[in-house]
Amino acid sequence: MTRVKIDHIGARGDGVAETPMGQVFVPFSIDGDDLEVKIQGKQGRIKHIHTPSPHRSPAKCSHFGKCGGCTLQHVDPAYYSRWKQDQIRTALSHRGFDDVTVLSPAISPEGTRRRARLNVIGKGQGQAIVGFSEKASHNLIDITACPVMAPEIENFLASLRTFLGAQLKPRQKMAVQINLAENGLDIILESAGEPDLDLRMDVAAFAETHDVARICWLDTKLKKTFHEIMCERRKPCVTFGGRQVFIPPGAFLQATKHGEAALTGFMQKAIGDADKVVDIFAGCGTFTIALIGDHAVHAVEGNQDMIDSLKSSAHQMGKIRNLTTEVRDLFLRPLLPHELNKYDAVVLDPPRAGARDQAVEIAGSDVSNVVMISCNPATFARDARVLVDAGFNMGDILPVDQFLYTSHLEVVAHFTR
Repeated sequence: MTRVKIDHIGARGDGVAETPMGQVFVPFSIDGDDLEVKIQGKQGRIKHIHTPSPHRSPAKCSHFGKCGGCTLQHVDPAYYSRWKQDQIRTALSHRGFDDVTVLSPAISPEGTRRRARLNVIGKGQGQAIVGFSEKASHNLIDITACPVMAPEIENFLASLRTFLGAQLKPRQKMAVQINLAENGLDIILESAGEPDLDLRMDVAAFAETHDVARICWLDTKLKKTFHEIMCERRKPCVTFGGRQVFIPPGAFLQATKHGEAALTGFMQKAIGDADKVVDIFAGCGTFTIALIGDHAVHAVEGNQDMIDSLKSSAHQMGKIRNLTTEVRDLFLRPLLPHELNKYDAVVLDPPRAGARDQAVEIAGSDVSNVVMISCNPATFARDARVLVDAGFNMGDILPVDQFLYTSHLEVVAHFTR
């Protein structure tokens, strides 16, 4: 055993202690903790808290400390908010940004997460474990409650456990992706191979009993993603900018409505009265739909199903301006300056890998109004550096925390020149 004092919380949410052997990372600790830990390599496990940090707060969940879903339930709200801001500042400082204004984070409340991806393993005798893996382990923690999930998902766990317990053989594994649409749950069952006949026969009755909107199957053996619709009682829908959008299987949704509203509100204010807007990495229209009432929008996305969903939903809307769409692999073929010059503003919302090549093309264009949204502060800082080096000014930065009690963070900023 080794006695350590935690110096700070690192980027992944673990406490960091300086020891004669170097840095040690201690999950579920906070700066100011005086701890007795068991050290293996660079990892420490708390065995005893001699003196707790003044920033400690009681955890909200009985699974905290075992379940790897949350890493920061043990910190008080004020500290948590400051730490989220500091994650943005640190990422930006690594790219030479020292004088930046990071606004107070928009933090989604408990019970609002509308997306969940659960792992399942059969136990035999009609039982299954449904939950999240233990931190840094393949050991699956059976989740009976979750303060972060929307109640509709949390309350569904017991029924899902019973249903899959009857379907899975001992040690058989499956993943379950759940989206909470506004007209019910949209579920994807993920496993290798075809669903067996029993599952095909039982899934419709299960959906009917629990009023599930849709259940799909994803064969993880396939090289190309394909969602087989096993049961669709009604087409799942959500609301973007006050307008109803029908979502395809596997559609990306912002994790909470609260976070989506914060991102959309910031984006709309920044776009202002720009007449023509291009929405790059548009998905199924989170930001496009919010803009089309007042702007002409060109939505560009690499997924055909999402673009089809966006167009189908737009055709049912009234009082919209011009909407055009394009299916395009934006990593292989980013929009070029002569294409971007048609627009007064750009909305850029790439995946975690960021959009460095697209940022380079924006930098070389005549566009002077860019809103960049990112789910990765590190790639955001990298791409922001490209824009600023080309003459853009970076305005205030808004952190948006849709993944409560984790190290994940989204960010939105406005660039002008």
